[in-house]
Amino acid sequence: MKNSFLPSFTFPQFPSLPKALVGGLLFLGFSCQAPKTEESTVVSDDRPNIIFIFADDWGYGDLGAYGATEVKTPNLDKLAEQGTKFTQFHVTSGVCSPSRSSVITGHFPARHRVHGHFAGNEPNAKRNMPNWLDENLPVYMPQVMQDAGYTTAHFGKWHLGGGGLPHGDLSAPEPKAYGYDETRVWNGNGPTWKGDQLWPTTRYMDDDSTWVHSSSRIVVDVTIDFLERNKDKGSPMFVNLWLKDPHTPLWPTDEQKAPYSGMGPDKEVYFGVLTDADRHIGRLMAALEEMGLDDNTIVIFSSDNGPAAYGPSLTAGLTGGLRGRKVDIFEGGVNVPFIVRWPGKVDAGKVDSTSVLSTVDLLPTFAALAHKDLPSDYQVDGENIISIFDNKTFNRTKPLFWEWRFAVADRPNGWVSAAVRDGEWKLMSDEKRGRVELYNIKDDRAESIDVAAANPEKVTQLLAMWDQWKSELPE
Repeated sequence: MKNSFLPSFTFPQFPSLPKALVGGLLFLGFSCQAPKTEESTVVSDDRPNIIFIFADDWGYGDLGAYGATEVKTPNLDKLAEQGTKFTQFHVTSGVCSPSRSSVITGHFPARHRVHGHFAGNEPNAKRNMPNWLDENLPVYMPQVMQDAGYTTAHFGKWHLGGGGLPHGDLSAPEPKAYGYDETRVWNGNGPTWKGDQLWPTTRYMDDDSTWVHSSSRIVVDVTIDFLERNKDKGSPMFVNLWLKDPHTPLWPTDEQKAPYSGMGPDKEVYFGVLTDADRHIGRLMAALEEMGLDDNTIVIFSSDNGPAAYGPSLTAGLTGGLRGRKVDIFEGGVNVPFIVRWPGKVDAGKVDSTSVLSTVDLLPTFAALAHKDLPSDYQVDGENIISIFDNKTFNRTKPLFWEWRFAVADRPNGWVSAAVRDGEWKLMSDEKRGRVELYNIKDDRAESIDVAAANPEKVTQLLAMWDQWKSELPE
């Protein structure tokens, strides 16, 4: 079988994979079959495998499919060619931990006092945050999938509590407590890596130079291994594959930087990291195809927030013309790439610029794909967007909310502490309502024309909507 997902853009400095590894890429078998019945009839479980690839600080404009012209991301571009690209997918925060909490809870992060990134216990306390995401909620995405009969795994970044001193509480629950059969993570407790080798216990990773430049490779390696070991067990598989790249620290090898030689140190570093991560996503896709598993596997790529406003990311990271960056709750901080590929199901080469989607929608949607009802008393903030898998536009009925308690008035885009989007309208305000701005996102995605003065009734309506939502939150 010809591997259409082998990189169409290759560099000679990347060695070819060993044949044993390529042969071991027997993956995400979607031919998941249930055990034989007493009559020895094989019953097929045709529910899709799901792989959710969540990058870290990967900006809206940081890949060719979303307009990048200098950095090369051939495998993500091919993912978009073989699937549907969405242009209005939103995370629930401009920073890591709050954004990620919404993925597995279906809630806006403020409902669980996740206001910023999980750090040491003292800074968490100062920000009125817990030291980890509450492990006693009745519903989590992986637990829902596990209860539905999926074999579940989380590989890569966690950052919902734990991860080794000085920045994570060693008593935080391991990710397995949230419903995973297997985990191997950084910024979390439990099994991890030392360099590029498997390590049985928690480690602080950011000073590990080998891990830093190998993180995308090693997390794809364990994902491939998981799929290989579980593909014939009779149940579909669910994997959260959460990359580190392109979050700092950024220490690409000379080999990884070489394609961008002469473009300046920031682009050499940042683009080198992006292209390396893209290469390993391509390895994953090639393995799925080699194993015949890709036809019934949903692969989704997205990012936890916009590109960072420091280091090489500040110079080289792109928002595709959207206003703001990481930390900001303008579109450049919270509108991120979202690509969905499901061969034969989701339209190939399509661009959906109408559906307004969010990370809070993923839990109810994945539950629907798994044919699993959520408890009637568990109210998600998101909506079931399963219609996008039938190539239909999703018409949002619930508003989206953002709360940011660390606004900085003298930053051009950092003054906002509250935002709400309802329909085509997005309202931004500071804590004391001394400044309020209103944008029509349909007509002005760059949030460049404040239309608050011309629409006072809409401003009043959206402020009241946000105030009502705020009144339901814990202090």
